[in-house]
Amino acid sequence: MSKWILSLALIAVPCLALATEKPEGKKSENINAKIDQLFKSVDTNGNGKISKEEAEQKAPAIAENFDKIDANHDGALNKKEFKAFWATAEKKRREFSQRLQQADLDKNGKLSEEEAKALPNLSARFNEIDGNHDGQLVIKEISDYLRAQASAGNASATPAP
Repeated sequence: MSKWILSLALIAVPCLALATEKPEGKKSENINAKIDQLFKSVDTNGNGKISKEEAEQKAPAIAENFDKIDANHDGALNKKEFKAFWATAEKKRREFSQRLQQADLDKNGKLSEEEAKALPNLSARFNEIDGNHDGQLVIKEISDYLRAQASAGNASATPAP
């Protein structure tokens, strides 16, 4: 279950930020600039590579998937590997967004319990995700739930001091 939550968190949480992106022509530039900025912020020693320790300190979700992202298995993430990871995540975000839109049959920006049945993982946790208990799921509730689950997963994986 925690892998599902982590995967969905990597997909759904950034959907909020990407929803406000500029038109298609600028989107690619903006995404590349954001990826470059994120890479630099995680590469704390500025050597052009992200070590697992840097990822653990600055980007736990990346650290958790480090070995999958490290395509050449050299123990460090270069910019090419990092961008490939984000390209894959972007594709999954788009697919998830499309699935949410398709499930929203009445196009009101919310998923009823009936509509959520089209997405079995959401449907199975509908009442947990429905933070305000109004019988509708919105992207904020899904994101909040995923963040909480990812935090709980990271906290349980971290040894107590």
